Amino acid sequence: MKPVDAKRWLARLGFGCAAAAWIGTVGAAGQARADGAIAVVEVLGAAQPRDEKPYRDLLAALDAAERHRALAPAAAVRFKVWPRRAGVDMAGLDVRIVGPHTDIPVLLAADHTFAVPRDAAAVADDAVVRFNRKAGSLAWRADVRSPGVPDHARRLGDLILECAADVKGDLFAYLHHPVNVLLSKLDDPCRTVPLNLFNFADRPVFGITLVAGERRSMLPAAFLHGDVAVPFPDHEDWLAQRERVYKVKFKALYDAGWPDDTLLVFEDMDDGEGGP
Repeated sequence: MKPVDAKRWLARLGFGCAAAAWIGTVGAAGQARADGAIAVVEVLGAAQPRDEKPYRDLLAALDAAERHRALAPAAAVRFKVWPRRAGVDMAGLDVRIVGPHTDIPVLLAADHTFAVPRDAAAVADDAVVRFNRKAGSLAWRADVRSPGVPDHARRLGDLILECAADVKGDLFAYLHHPVNVLLSKLDDPCRTVPLNLFNFADRPVFGITLVAGERRSMLPAAFLHGDVAVPFPDHEDWLAQRERVYKVKFKALYDAGWPDDTLLVFEDMDDGEGGP
């Protein structure tokens, strides 16, 4: 399939995997949350698979971020891990780049973000970025933050750059799908394909307002907290973080002329503050 054909096919779908962006059943993970699950510390045996990502994938995400650096020229590009399901203990996480001949410790910040160094020997060693949690415990995302953005806001260009890195680094659970092969061949899928991707706010979110100078617009309530759609067992992370979930239609905002410096201003659930 030629790249242009792939692009048209995706557009005709209205991006069929948009459904997958909000997929999940309110099953074990959702029930555990409703019941007030307690974090469980898991003791891993030597042979038990750990949660990990190929080191090359994260470097591919960094490469994508550099190609689209104009979206956020001064931003720091890091990665962040979230609990994929209820009950995952996020305290005491350890992250390392490991391979047959590689063992590089990586500093994990208090907000569970980390920077990935470039190491040619680790690439040659087919290394992985590994956590001390069992496989399937964590969700991975790029985390892009420009300086000067208020704590209760996110910058649109930062979020689009995160999207570009996430697609190229295969960091969305539901993108482990043949459609992602087509997406990964597009240079700028986040602004050229009508993706309905979800994001995680730093805190439980009540409402979001787009602000660009005097221009303002509230995100529809339907864009918050996800929805229960087609069952997709591999996609539990938004259920575990449902109060923080929001989606942004980057192509629609880009086409409507919202600039990269647009702020998404959050009103938090807990204190009602942070309005525009």
